[in-house]
This record gives sequence, C-alpha cells and structure tokens, in this order.
Amino acid sequence: MGPFDVLFASTIVKFLPNLKVLSLRCSLIVKDGLLLILDDLPNLEVLNISHSLLIEGPLLSPVMPEKIIKKPDKIILEKVARLRDFLTCIEHSCIMCQLTQSDEGFMRWYKYEEGLWKMDEARSLAL
Repeated sequence: MGPFDVLFASTIVKFLPNLKVLSLRCSLIVKDGLLLILDDLPNLEVLNISHSLLIEGPLLSPVMPEKIIKKPDKIILEKVARLRDFLTCIEHSCIMCQLTQSDEGFMRWYKYEEGLWKMDEARSLAL
C-alpha cells in the first residue's frame, strides 16, 4: 500500500468520512496520520495496525524512519478507546512484525506464502 502519512490520512478523511473499518496492517504508519484519522473519522469502529511500523515525525525517508514507536503511546490509546475493535501487534518476536520490518513497511506479499496477507485481519475484512 505504501506509507500511511498525513497526506494519505487526510485524503481518507476527505473522501471517506463515514468509514467504519480501516486496516493498515503491515504498513509504515506516521503517528500524526494515525492521530488524524482517529480524530477526524467519527464513525470509525474498527482499526487494524497489526504488524505495522509506527514512526514519529514526518516521513523523510521510507528506508530510515526518524523514530520507531515500540508500542502505542498514551495519546493513541486514549483515542482508540472509543473504537469497538483495535487490533495491534508490535512484537519483536512476531514473524509478521519481523517481515514488515525487513520489508521496511512496504510488504512484498509475492515473496511469502499464498494467503499470508489474510492472517490477523479484522473479521469484517477477512476473506
């Protein structure tokens, strides 16, 4: 999908204001973009950021993010508290997290087992 930055987030907010389910699984997510959708998508019920690289600061280079956030901080947790379902996994021991990190937040699904992209998906999006 590419990096989820403030520009991408503002495009989603503008064109999909009634969005209820969003999966950013296995993506490179800029914290400010995440906060934007949490603030400006009032109908959002389900958010999946499992196995993603969450970074702080602007996306200057997708290869060398400014600062990787190890787990959702207090601000993010307060904002996701209103959601019906918040899926997250940012574990160093998790294979999917390791794949996302080695692919630098741009998952190259063609390299992996068929159907792997479906694992750990929000129930309403799972096939």
